Parts: sequence; structure tokens; C-alpha cells
Amino acid sequence: MVFLLTCSIYRFSINRALFLVNIKMELYLKESWSRIGISVSGGADSALLAYLICKNVSTTTEIHITSQIRCWRTRPWQEHFADGVIDWLKQKFNNKFYVHKNLVPPEMEEPNTTLIKDEYGKMKPGNRIILRSYNEFIANKYKLDALYAGVNMNPDIDIPGKVAERDEGHIAPHFVHNEVDICHPFVYTKKDWIIQQYYENNIVDLLNLTRSCEGEFEGLNYTTYTPGQHVPVCRECFWCKEREWAIEQAK
Repeated sequence: MVFLLTCSIYRFSINRALFLVNIKMELYLKESWSRIGISVSGGADSALLAYLICKNVSTTTEIHITSQIRCWRTRPWQEHFADGVIDWLKQKFNNKFYVHKNLVPPEMEEPNTTLIKDEYGKMKPGNRIILRSYNEFIANKYKLDALYAGVNMNPDIDIPGKVAERDEGHIAPHFVHNEVDICHPFVYTKKDWIIQQYYENNIVDLLNLTRSCEGEFEGLNYTTYTPGQHVPVCRECFWCKEREWAIEQAK
């Protein structure tokens, strides 16, 4: 059952399942779940999603975080931004956290990789196959009840470099795969609403730990970067411009 309400967040339960909804967001949580998986990238979307889940489950619920190490040669800082978000969550909530890290080889990243037929017969880039397969492996090994990802919708304005399929809800918000509930609660939600939740929930400190920029910088790579050092933002990539737009809208 789906409810669409014109409110910021409304909390209710049906058949012992918890829903947090707004006009374009549905967060499905089932009270009986004891082990939940969340993909955390270090970006604002997955960080907020992890916060909302942890805030609305029992402290006895295990939180399994999958963190993908990507572009380690050219953007080695991405791993450490994800670590910062995870550390914040561990300090904020009393759940048991389990962190599962996986490397995506640079050769498998778009646009370097060619399309490969996955085990379901679909032609996918290498990185997407790795992400999906690793999450399935973790779900199976640790007997997870659900897996969450914070994929969101494109802004109302046209920004070069966008992922075109995100102009519409291209993934079902909730479905069951291999007996695991797969949840994409932000698939119909734009980033301005996501950023607004940081202000409304008084967790701007968490927002400040996240990073959206996917720019690369001359002279700054795995051979020169030191964890914790300041890394500039390019302000040119789609992800920078989307974040800037969202913050402006939220204010």
C-alpha cells in the first residue's frame, strides 16, 4: 500500500511495517527485520538515507554498510569521505555496525568498460555488475532482510552530464529479489528535498562530511593524497552543480 502526502515527513505503520513518506518519498521499514544493508558512498543521498533508517529502527537491528572503493588512483579521497559518514553514524546510533568494503577496478568504471552480459542476461557496464553482485553476495552471506540504496531523481533544471535515466523513476522503489527486499526510497525524490532534511533534522554536521564532487585534479592522486587533507571541489561536474542547486533551493 502506497501513500502520497503533501507533508515533510509523516510516520505511520501498517501490518507492523513502518512508512516514512512525503510527496515523492517512501521509506519502507519492516519491524521484523533484524539485519539491514545500506550502500554508503560518502555522498549526501546515501548519508541521509542511512540516518533515516538508523533513526527509525530498533537498536537491536544490525546495520550492514557496503562501501565501494572507486577510482582509487584518481580520486583516492572518496573512500575516506565514506569512512567519515560511517564513523558519524556509529557515534550517533547504538546499533551494531558491520562495514563491508569492495574495490571496483578503474578499468571497470564507466566509460572505460564495455557492456558485459550479466548473469541475468542484461547488458551492463562492468562497475554496475560489480556493485549489484557484491551487494547480493553480502545479503546472502549475512542473511540480510533488506538492502537500501540512495539513488535519487534529476533536478528540475537541465544540467549537462546528468544520468538521463534519472529524469524519471527508473527503478522500482521497492521489490523483492532473491528473497531480499530491495529499496530505493529516493528514486522519485530530487536532491533539494534531500538537502532540506539535513536542516530540518539539525544534522548539517553530517551534510558537511559528505562529498558530491567527482572532479579530478592535476597533481592530486593516490601518490600525493594524504587522508584527511583538504580536497577542492571542481564546481563544474554535474554532481557539484546538482548539490549547489539543491542547497540554494533548500535555503
